[in-house]
Amino acid sequence: MTNGEVNGPVVCPGCRTWENVPVAEARVDKRGRSERLSTRLAIAPASGGDWFIHSVEGVLIAVVAGSAGAYYAEERDLPWLTAVGAVAAVLILVATFAIIRDEVRDDRRVRAGRPRAEALSAGARYCYQCRGVFYPGSGWPGVMTPEQFRHYVWTGAGYGGQLDGKAQQAGLS
Repeated sequence: MTNGEVNGPVVCPGCRTWENVPVAEARVDKRGRSERLSTRLAIAPASGGDWFIHSVEGVLIAVVAGSAGAYYAEERDLPWLTAVGAVAAVLILVATFAIIRDEVRDDRRVRAGRPRAEALSAGARYCYQCRGVFYPGSGWPGVMTPEQFRHYVWTGAGYGGQLDGKAQQAGLS
């Protein structure tokens, strides 16, 4: 079955109704239902870009830690607090850079896997009656939950490690 045929009327294998739409259309959820479909049917994690904010936060916290050590060393006449503040600042910077490195790596993985995720989700349809996802005209048996769909797509695209707890446990059986 071609993708053009999939976008026409299709019977849901779970409830045998016609009340289903392509997953890409269900993600925008024009029906006003509060099922959080944009998140539950997402083919990729939300775009990163937080690395800049995290780097600024890390530097500011490190400066505060270093300054606090120097301030209290002078105020309390405990010179060793300067070293404690400096060590704390260095540790905070190291942790900040490790977090940023992981975020950038995850963003690269998502960019590389997005074409595969789009291919994996291309023929999928969401049934409003069953509240599930199915692949018409394929060998896929029945309906899966949105979390199972997300697990299937994200794992196939190479970024399954970024799944949240519920979707991580929703593996296909």
